[in-house]
Amino acid sequence: MKTLFKAVMSVTFFTVIDRILGFVFKIYLSRELGAVQMGVYQVALSIFFLLLTATTSGIPLIVSKLTAKYEAHHDKRASHAAVSAALIVGPASALIVCLATVLLRVPIGKLMASPQSMTVLLFMLPGVLFSGVYAAFRGNLWGRRKYTSMSVIEVVEQSMRILLTVLLFMMGFDKLKMTAVSLSASCAVTMICCAACFFADKGKVSSPKGQIVPLLRSSVPITCVRASGSIVNSVIAIVVPMILVGMGHSNEQALYLFGSSIGMAMPLLYIPITVVGSLAYVMIPTLSSAYASGNRASAKRQIETAVTFSIVVAALFVPVFWALGNPIGKFVYDNADAGRFLSHSAWLLIPISVENIASSMLNSLDLEKRGFLNYMIGSAVLFAILAAFCRNFSIDILALGLGASLSVSSLLDLWCIRRRTDARFTFIRPLILSSLLILPAAFLTKTVFSLMRYMPLLLSISVSAIVGCIFMFVLSILFGIVDIGIILGKKSPKSMRKRLQKSQG
Repeated sequence: MKTLFKAVMSVTFFTVIDRILGFVFKIYLSRELGAVQMGVYQVALSIFFLLLTATTSGIPLIVSKLTAKYEAHHDKRASHAAVSAALIVGPASALIVCLATVLLRVPIGKLMASPQSMTVLLFMLPGVLFSGVYAAFRGNLWGRRKYTSMSVIEVVEQSMRILLTVLLFMMGFDKLKMTAVSLSASCAVTMICCAACFFADKGKVSSPKGQIVPLLRSSVPITCVRASGSIVNSVIAIVVPMILVGMGHSNEQALYLFGSSIGMAMPLLYIPITVVGSLAYVMIPTLSSAYASGNRASAKRQIETAVTFSIVVAALFVPVFWALGNPIGKFVYDNADAGRFLSHSAWLLIPISVENIASSMLNSLDLEKRGFLNYMIGSAVLFAILAAFCRNFSIDILALGLGASLSVSSLLDLWCIRRRTDARFTFIRPLILSSLLILPAAFLTKTVFSLMRYMPLLLSISVSAIVGCIFMFVLSILFGIVDIGIILGKKSPKSMRKRLQKSQG
């Protein structure tokens, strides 16, 4: 557990830096492009992620598993062969997908709310090719648990993208197109950095004989599972503007609403749960190892602790976004609609966090296919809600649908995890208590902000947000959700688990 904790903290540290850079970049980009062009960009980006997922998502995971297996047996040749096989499969599949996109650009473009989205997507396609190459090297680093190296590369990628975007904007080029160009260029930077780390560690490109077929057999199902999420996001990016247009909005108004909500507000919700994403990332090899070795006690312990942790972290920030969504939207994006959507969708933090950790656990437990089914059931709930309210649709209905979808898929994931590992639902009590404590914490946050209404906006937001988080944290301690003794190192996590299990029955 200490090793896991150190790995999580290392990944979290660099991920926080990466998220801060991304946050600043998102602010800059939204102000430079505006809500309408952000909507155009967001539609193209959702299709880009679909193409990326369809070509590379399964490769890093399988290469990491093969690398860990071969490294444990000190079989460097087989480890290098797995990377070489991925260097054939990844770029080849990426090239096929890119060519298909170019050939089908007219019918795909007609599905988008704006023809500009297709143009932007074409400028992003080189990024898919670069990603097909770096997926192989990334999987090798992951399998050798080089978490710090991978995290540093992500920070470098983000930094280079920001720098290139600013330079291209200053040179007077088309901003929407240059945003796509900078994305492709950042993928090239990642490819070069990952390759450099691989060869610096005496990695070699060897014969892929005997590795290509097993790689395809293992990665294709995972790619299909993960592509489902990108497909749903792409459908949302197409369907939501279409519904808004059907209600009487112009294309520009529909893209504005979509850009201000999904393009601006939603990314903010992922910032405070960075540590949950880091835990999910690190848990894949550790939980997989514990389960494969038959250590059910360790697997259960990791699962129960991680789910509870994800709920507590997410709940800590719900009052802040709920109470301060409007001023945050005004300060960050100078967009009232983004702030309103952020406030109304603050509760999504909890299902987002739980779904993030639960889906990673399914991957570790070889339940990817079940995870795919659960996700599709949740997506069906989302589209059923959108269809039910299509005549009286508002962007808040999208938040409701997303929350219901994530909640359903998360509960199904957790049920599957329980059946596989016999883990207990020790998260129920923290979930109920945290949900109840959000109300007074949000009220206090709102009150503090109101008392500081004559102060500079940044200061008012910062002070009230800190007060709200501290108050929520203190309430969590007083009601036994968080054990301060564990945080201070005076108690072991085992004692907390026993106490939670006792409270469950």
